[in-house]
Amino acid sequence: DVVLGPGDLLYMPRGWVHQANTCKSKHHSLHLTVSAMQNWSWADLLDIMIPEALETASAKSVSLRAGLPRKFLSYMGTMHDQTESEILNQGSDSKNDSSENHETSEEEKDRMRMSALQDAFKSEAKKKIMRVCKEAVSMITDGCDQIAKRFLSDRLPPSFTLQEAALTSENREENGGKIFPNTLVRLAKPSLARLVVEDDKAVVYHSLDNSRVFHENPLSPLEFEIDDAPALEMLLTTVEPHWICVQDLIHGDIEEKMDIAQSLYDEGILAVFQQNAPDKTVQTN
Repeated sequence: DVVLGPGDLLYMPRGWVHQANTCKSKHHSLHLTVSAMQNWSWADLLDIMIPEALETASAKSVSLRAGLPRKFLSYMGTMHDQTESEILNQGSDSKNDSSENHETSEEEKDRMRMSALQDAFKSEAKKKIMRVCKEAVSMITDGCDQIAKRFLSDRLPPSFTLQEAALTSENREENGGKIFPNTLVRLAKPSLARLVVEDDKAVVYHSLDNSRVFHENPLSPLEFEIDDAPALEMLLTTVEPHWICVQDLIHGDIEEKMDIAQSLYDEGILAVFQQNAPDKTVQTN
């Protein structure tokens, strides 16, 4: 046990069971607990992936939707479970009886029959579990996207420095607010936004509209065509101190490049910097 005083800090390893009590005193006591890795474990990732894997695998596999064996409860479950030692003893008794009586009792035959049914059931269940696990392995990337979306939804809104805010749409009047082919752009703040693919659409989630009240505002994603995904990936992975020129984005159409960057800028998640005179040879809406 340890008694903490004003200003003291105590580190507790993650998962360490503890209980805090206020000492008897005339003074009030207030403490702040800061937790790291909350909802950020392998179990949390699997909790997202496994249900979706089961649903997807069941839709694909007729065997997973097949009915359970008839009367399987008559030989499966705790009340019918036989330990390894019991089975070995049964085998030893069977050999003794065989040497003495040259036959196996009906009771032992029933036990052997039940053991065979249990083994067959467990073997079939294992095949089904492996089928779901195989599907889950193919969903690792999607699972990571889902946990990233949850993190964006849970986190506080970003806090921009004056230098960062000066390059976003909050200062549109100062930085021009217009995207040109030679405009330099980057994500306004690292980890502010995330690109995922949903229903053949490229979707950008961000935490800019989050409230300081937990989950007060739902996420407001931006939807793009799937062909825009490479350009979006370049924009969202370019962070300080780097910049990328709009005309260098991966896309076949310069107007589309400008429109994509303009959309992210207008949303407030893209920073811009016009180093050279704007290239006005290309116009967009």
